[in-house]
Amino acid sequence: MNDPTKASDNEETPVPEQGEMNQVLDKPAATESSKPAKRVMRFWLLFIVLSGLVVLLSVHNDLRQNAIESSEQAVHYIAFDKLGWSPRELFIWRLRMAGLLESPLGQRWTHAVDRASKKPIQAGAQYRTTETFEDDEVEAHIYQVSLERGEKLVWQLTRQDTADSRLYASLERRKRNDEHWTTISHLDAEGDTQTRIASAAGDYRVVLQPELFAKVDYSLAMASGGSLPFPVEGAKQRDIGSVFGDPRDGGARKHHGVDIFAKKGTPVTAVIDGYVRTGTGGLGGKYVWLSG
Repeated sequence: MNDPTKASDNEETPVPEQGEMNQVLDKPAATESSKPAKRVMRFWLLFIVLSGLVVLLSVHNDLRQNAIESSEQAVHYIAFDKLGWSPRELFIWRLRMAGLLESPLGQRWTHAVDRASKKPIQAGAQYRTTETFEDDEVEAHIYQVSLERGEKLVWQLTRQDTADSRLYASLERRKRNDEHWTTISHLDAEGDTQTRIASAAGDYRVVLQPELFAKVDYSLAMASGGSLPFPVEGAKQRDIGSVFGDPRDGGARKHHGVDIFAKKGTPVTAVIDGYVRTGTGGLGGKYVWLSG
C-alpha cells in the first residue's frame, strides 16, 4: 500500500506553463520599479512646495515679516519660558555658538557686571542721569539703592538712540546680609514709568549692559520712598513732626506712629480701599483705624 503522505514516483507533478511563469516573475519586478518612481515624485512635490513658499515670502513683505516674527517668538518661548533664560544669558549662548565666549573679548563681556558691582552708582532717594555706552568699550552700568520692606522704587529708562543694537536691562535684588543677587524682572527702555514695591528689605539695583560693539545712548531716572499716598489732605513732607521709631521718654521706648500736623477739621484721606472704625483711648486720644 502506498503512503498517501508521499508523492509517488509515477505521479506527474504539474508544471506551470511558460506564460504563467512569466506572469509570476514579472509582478515583483513591477513592484520594485515603482518605489524609486514614488521617491522621485515625492522629492519634486516637496521641491515645488518649498519653492512656492520661498516665492511667496520674497514677494509678500507681510508674509515674510510674519515668518520672522513667528521664528523670533518661538526662540523667545523656548529660551525664556521653557529654559528660564534671561536675554543676557541668551546673548552669552550666542557668543558660545560663535566661538567667542572663551576669547578675551567674550570673557571681558561676561564679567563686565562683576566689575561694575565693585563700584555701583548709589542712586539714593532721587537720581537722574544721561549716559552713553561706546562701541569700542566693554562695560556695564549699575545703579543701586537700599529699600525697606514696603517702600516703592520708581524708574524710567529711555533709549535715546535709534540703533537696532540690544540693551540688556534688569532689576535685581539682594537681601540683607546676603551676597547673592536675584533677577526680579527684565526691563525695557521705552521710556515708560515703572514701579516696584519692596517685598523684603534689601538692596535693589538696575543693571544695564549693551551687546558687543554697540553704541547706546540712554537716560535713567530713579526715585524711592513710601508706597502709600499722603493721608492728610493738603499736607506736605514738612508737616510731619515725628516718624515711626523716634525715641520717647529719653529712649526708654519708641514712637509707634507718624505724626502729621494740620488744622482742625482737615480731611483725612484713605490711602487704600478698606474698612474704617473709630474710637478713643490711650495716649493717642481719638483714632481712626483703616484696615485694607
